[in-house]
This record gives sequence, C-alpha cells and structure tokens, in this order.
Amino acid sequence: MDIKVSEEVSPAYLGAVEDILTNEEFLRLNLYSHHQWTTRLMHSINVSYLSWMIAKKLGADERTAARAGLLHDFCPYDFNEKTPTGEHQAFYHPKAAAENSLQNFDISEREVSAILTHMFPLGPIPKNKEAWIISFADKACAMTEGCHIAIALARRNRVVVTPV
Repeated sequence: MDIKVSEEVSPAYLGAVEDILTNEEFLRLNLYSHHQWTTRLMHSINVSYLSWMIAKKLGADERTAARAGLLHDFCPYDFNEKTPTGEHQAFYHPKAAAENSLQNFDISEREVSAILTHMFPLGPIPKNKEAWIISFADKACAMTEGCHIAIALARRNRVVVTPV
C-alpha cells in the first residue's frame, strides 16, 4: 500500500507517526469501511492530525496526541462481527486497540490511557489532556465523515491511500 503525503503536512507531525504509518499490520485498517464514507485508516489519520493540531494549540503533548489518535481504532477486523467477549463494539474496541498498539509499537502510558478512554462517555473518563483531545477529535471526525465532509488530511488530497 502506498501513502502519498503532500508537502502541506507538517514534517513534525510525520516524524511523530512515521513508524505507525509504515507498519503493514496498521495499514490493514484501509480494508475496513468506517462511518459509512471512509476507511478506518483514513478516519484514524484524520483523528490523529486533528488531535496533533489541537494539542499544539493547547500546549498538550503533540506526539502523544498524534500517536494515540492514530492508534485509537487499531482493530484490523470487521466491526460488524461479534466481539470475542460478547461486548458491544463500542466497549470492546478501545481495549482491542490498546492491546494491538502495545503488541506492535512502543507506546507510553498516556497513549494507552487515551486509546482506552476515547469512547467517553460510553467508556471511562479521559485522564489526561491528550485523552480529552482524542475523545473530542474522534467525535468531530466521525460526525463530519458521517456527513461525507472531507476534513483534515483527506481534504485537497493531503494524504492519499492507494492499494498496491
């Protein structure tokens, strides 16, 4: 899979997430539709970039926000299938994403916490600034994606994902 990133995307952002965006297992998220009009990969990239921008404006940890935003839905399986625990997907997938992230990447406790709490108020309350940012960014992106509005990196083809 090839990800083309325009020069408009900050090198600082790319530096924070490059190891994730080149990971084959993570890139499998492109196989799964998400919020009707996008893929889970593009949704995750949107959440990550928006989280990074908000963290930068608010003086939060930009790297943590970018990485946790990218990994918050790191679940390479069909969300329409029954979960192994029988839990509703809204409650199960943050735990699965955190587990997959820990298995594939060197991530911090703050990143794990943000991934686990991104479904607030359906899940636990966010415990740090970055977690609150990701919870908000996820909802903002989901709403705009659901309405088929191109945002953040998808707008003007700042990031284009093409299957190999």
